[in-house]
Amino acid sequence: MTGRIELHQETDGAYRIKIVDDLMRTLAVSAVFGSQRAALDGVFTLREIAGTAHVIDCTTRETAAGHTRTGA
Repeated sequence: MTGRIELHQETDGAYRIKIVDDLMRTLAVSAVFGSQRAALDGVFTLREIAGTAHVIDCTTRETAAGHTRTGA
């Protein structure tokens, strides 16, 4: 599956990262970044985390409260 990471500038000057799949569906939108450089640093961090991150189910009270599960 292909996709892309897009960098967008908001009307107020802030930046956001958007992850889009190959069908142009938005999968995720980042928090606000104050500068283009900070947003690009965020892209780098995102790519590093996504490759190794564990999926944690935070839909239950136990995991949402303290992230007691650290990946299985």
